[in-house]
Amino acid sequence: MRKVYAHRGASGYAFENTLRAFEKAVGIGADGIETDLQLTKDGVPVIIHDADLYRVTGMRKFITELTLEELRELNVGRNRWKRLFGKPVMTFREFMKWANAAGTPPLNLELKETFLDRPEAVEQVVLAVKGYPDVHFSSFHYPLLMRVKQTDPGAETALIVTRKSRWDQLGVYESADGFHIHKRLWSGKYLNAIEREGKFARVYAVDGTEPFIPKPESFIRGWITDFPDAVKKAMQKGS
Repeated sequence: MRKVYAHRGASGYAFENTLRAFEKAVGIGADGIETDLQLTKDGVPVIIHDADLYRVTGMRKFITELTLEELRELNVGRNRWKRLFGKPVMTFREFMKWANAAGTPPLNLELKETFLDRPEAVEQVVLAVKGYPDVHFSSFHYPLLMRVKQTDPGAETALIVTRKSRWDQLGVYESADGFHIHKRLWSGKYLNAIEREGKFARVYAVDGTEPFIPKPESFIRGWITDFPDAVKKAMQKGS
């Protein structure tokens, strides 16, 4: 079954990577949750997409400049007024506590750039989810997926590929079990390259209006979307 992952939670309906977004995703029937992990100055994994905190907190700081204690003094939100009533960034530990209490939905954990300088933190995250029933790791940064496999060879990994990736030699990404592609890369050139490697793909940035959702290629394993309910509805047209 192809799974629909709520991108940063149901971020089309609630502010990204917040408890509200994750709860909304479960409430509207998402199969799984996609979220982002960054590291604070003191090496604590937290749930946030941007290393630059300005867009989500209004502070012109990078996450690597703040300890967890300092970060927790900030609220996230779309604008200054919502931040006044918002919540602090969730820690990875808090997120996993929520996921376990919410019925262990499948998880797509994207490892962001701040892990590159602290690869030992990758090991901590991988070991922390050991035994979780359905979890995989994705990243734009291939060395991080290599570290995942070094820590747990059985962990599932997916490289987020771009037009600049080595499409003529996808086999060089041995530590990637599959690939995540933006919907803009939905074309024969890219799809055929993935199929030749015998690997799977998930497609992100879909919203349910794409004509290929009802009947995609067999190696498409799932969708990553801000609007999981719309994508699930679109999938039903192909059944």
